[in-house]
Amino acid sequence: MSTPATVMSQPLVQRWWAPVLALAALIATTLIVFAPTFVSMVDTWARSDTFAHGFLVVPIVLFLVYLKRDELAAVSPRPYPLALVPIVLLGLAWVMGELVDVISVRQFAATLMIPFLVWLVMGTAVVRILQFPLAYLLFAVPLGEFLVPPLMDFTAEFTVAAVQLSGIPIYRDGLHFELPTGRWSVVEACSGVRYLIASVALGTLYAYLMYRSLWRRLAFVGVAIIVPIIANGLRAYMIVMIGHLSDMEYAAGADHLLYGWVFFGVVIFLMFWIGALWREDGTEEAPARRPPAPAQQTGAMGFAHMAVIAALVVTLGPVYAHWMDTRDLGPVQGLGTGPVVPSGWTAVPAEERPGWQPGYQFMRAERGGWVVNDSQAAVGMHVGFYREQARHGNMLGWHNTLAGRERAEWSQTRRGQAEVAGYPDPQRVLLRGRQQQMVAWQWYWANGHLTTRPFEVKAREATSRLLGGRDDAALIVVYAEYRDDLQPAEDAMRAYVEAAMPQMLEQLQDVSQR
Repeated sequence: MSTPATVMSQPLVQRWWAPVLALAALIATTLIVFAPTFVSMVDTWARSDTFAHGFLVVPIVLFLVYLKRDELAAVSPRPYPLALVPIVLLGLAWVMGELVDVISVRQFAATLMIPFLVWLVMGTAVVRILQFPLAYLLFAVPLGEFLVPPLMDFTAEFTVAAVQLSGIPIYRDGLHFELPTGRWSVVEACSGVRYLIASVALGTLYAYLMYRSLWRRLAFVGVAIIVPIIANGLRAYMIVMIGHLSDMEYAAGADHLLYGWVFFGVVIFLMFWIGALWREDGTEEAPARRPPAPAQQTGAMGFAHMAVIAALVVTLGPVYAHWMDTRDLGPVQGLGTGPVVPSGWTAVPAEERPGWQPGYQFMRAERGGWVVNDSQAAVGMHVGFYREQARHGNMLGWHNTLAGRERAEWSQTRRGQAEVAGYPDPQRVLLRGRQQQMVAWQWYWANGHLTTRPFEVKAREATSRLLGGRDDAALIVVYAEYRDDLQPAEDAMRAYVEAAMPQMLEQLQDVSQR
């Protein structure tokens, strides 16, 4: 039996060579097993300026670990077997993300495994020292695109309000606004999401290096979140004003992107310069701890055994997901053709009213068309059924919209929710074509449940597939043409849904059982 003192008296190399080799082998195994996931992250870094900072995350983490070398030398690695529990849970999360093709879940799960593998092999004392460098790895995950729509709305509101305060007349229509000198639009590049993500990543690192107290670090991170949002609004306002005052000679083209980056660089420099006034020098005070109880030194074989066990656990998830993705679940049968025609309604021949259908791809089976009731109110419907989505394509994803990503003749705008008694309130979408404009209601059906929430669909699909079941899902769209007033069209749609939805749901249930 060795006491902590005798263990610490051993040469540094003798205490660290076995755990370092075991951890290196385990991380290498993880990188290989989850190679497609990590490659997808690198691909995103390479093609998106928003996440280009991802290339710097690993070097920064290694540098931060190097800064901790003296503290690490004062402890001895010791495996912590209970860390297998979160590793197993992360493996399950990765499998669920893989089975329903949610790339962000896979990327977070695979990245988070690395800190927990360090905890498993090296133990709590080492992870306590490396907690920030290991947590900083999460900045490698390219997440933040979901912030684009709300940031675009904020930028538009901020710019319009600032222009009005300047005494210049301005007319706003959604993300478009018009001044006497020209028209402007807030597009994705104007959202400021790239400034925000870069500011948070840099600000978090800066706060860790410059401050010692937790409240100062959190305060600076909060500033790093707020400042780029406000600064992006000011940037958009200044660009509009430059264009307006120069009669659209300046800042109306690609040069306004250059102005934006220069302005952002100045703002970040000022934020860091002001933050340095409250810097805290010196080493961080560690909380007092009781000396550990005498423990048996872990030999090289102990680290090797733990690495082998962890490697098997890490590998099980991708093996199971591959088996599930290659199963043949059979064709989709029994959906039928044409529109669902309830009592009191009549199908309209396709030649009399050309059928419109959602711009969704990868359906395994679909049906739809137009119907009219006794008052001759015309309503369209479309049902698309999905199965084996990992192989044939997903219902929910960037590529699928009602207007269609590749159909330039159609555009869409979300306009709140409609009220339908007895069913989840559907998302209302206004669709504009070259000669038509329609209002559409949209639902999802997943394993016997009707919903309007994409996250619920993914959760139900993932749970079913994790337990060995199918990922059957369907898109239900009801639509009608309108001119200036939505009310007549939506009244007809509401009447049709009340009459036809029970039949639709019964048929979808029948198809899923075949």
